[in-house]
Amino acid sequence: MIFTAPALALVTDTHVSDAPFSDPTRFQKMAAELPALGYEDQNAAFSKQLATIAKSIGEASQDSSSDNTFGHQAGIWAFNHFRDEVGERVVDEGQSLLSPYGKAQIDFNVDMEGNFTGSGASLLTPWADRYRSLTFSEVGFHQTDDGLVGNFGLGQRWTAGKWLLGYNGFVDRMFNSGLQRASLGTEAWGDYLRFSANYYTPLSGWQNRDPFQQQRMARGYDVTTQGYLPFYRQLGMSVSWEQYLGNDVDLFSSGNSYHNPSALTFGVSYTPVPLVTFSASHKTSNEGESQDQLGLHLNYRFGVPLSQQLSADNVAEARSLRGSRYDMVTRNSTPVMEYRQRNTLSVFLATPPWQLNGGESLPLKLQIRSANPITKVLWQGDTQALSLTPGANPNDPQGWSLIMPAWDNNSGAANSYRLSVTLEDSKGNRVTSNWITLQLQEPFTIDSGDENRFNLMAP
Repeated sequence: MIFTAPALALVTDTHVSDAPFSDPTRFQKMAAELPALGYEDQNAAFSKQLATIAKSIGEASQDSSSDNTFGHQAGIWAFNHFRDEVGERVVDEGQSLLSPYGKAQIDFNVDMEGNFTGSGASLLTPWADRYRSLTFSEVGFHQTDDGLVGNFGLGQRWTAGKWLLGYNGFVDRMFNSGLQRASLGTEAWGDYLRFSANYYTPLSGWQNRDPFQQQRMARGYDVTTQGYLPFYRQLGMSVSWEQYLGNDVDLFSSGNSYHNPSALTFGVSYTPVPLVTFSASHKTSNEGESQDQLGLHLNYRFGVPLSQQLSADNVAEARSLRGSRYDMVTRNSTPVMEYRQRNTLSVFLATPPWQLNGGESLPLKLQIRSANPITKVLWQGDTQALSLTPGANPNDPQGWSLIMPAWDNNSGAANSYRLSVTLEDSKGNRVTSNWITLQLQEPFTIDSGDENRFNLMAP
């Protein structure tokens, strides 16, 4: 005969106290008696939070009157806990440097010659701000040697693990001349390291800059790397490489133009408080030209108390991946210009008559458009055979003439001649005319034939 003990779940005389959670340490004792499963470290935070919740419910049940049920007490605890969590979250967001209203940045840049090229202001505005993604716009205005430049861009950023990735597109417009360019950029930012790359292309064609030059925004690209010390984020360093394509590109806005110039820039920055950043950079090109620049940058975050932006303790948060969410796009906001010489000198050599006879004198007619005086005249072609003769001044393109040579009866003689002219003005500009062909007409002769064919007395 086999006797079995009744299941405890079916025992009806089990006593349940009026305050089942009267002992706040009940769950802690039960948890301590459980066997180790090998992942205590991973769930330590969750176990601690669970014990805190049980303790809070037990204290609420013990302090309440016995008329209130356990469900009622649990509901009261849940409401109070939700209220406290919301309150703490509001306080944390109010103290955070991450403002949902965007960020404004004012830049003061000056080089060693006292020029403020690159100084300006920018405003980044978030339009669709979600937990893992951000859609934003950026508007800026910056000063250049050629006037004020406006920058208008749209972009997106999203979180991918420990990186903040993004892309953007901008249009830059020079208000004085109306010249425009477009750019496409990519970003990959971490807590201590940032990578940015941009490609620039002109939208406007060539435009007259002065009577002798034309200009447009140059085509090129740049790659920038920025880093911050993990133990001292106030100090930052950057390296930037830029390459522009064109025959006469002024990379430094210095008046010196080069073919396909490139430059390497080293920079350091110091941020004592989130509101203020000091910077210094040294830029050198492959042509040997260099430029040093100092900068002061004011970074104002809308909706964030000024006291938080002036606190040195918040610099690390501003440099973090979360704190840099609303930082400005890293790009060159001041366009690099490309130049070329205007066509201020042109010449057309008039086509002569189709029929020319040997020994005939022919004046040469030139149609010239020149912004500067002509200082030199050079002829190319069969100049000796055509006996070119200048006017009173050999450097005057007008008044020249030629004499056609006699017809050449030798076999294989072409009896045609070619001619063109090159002019040079006082600015050193040179232009060559079209080529003309002068064709001799074969002289008309009467063949006398046999003189005796009409002689009736001839045998």
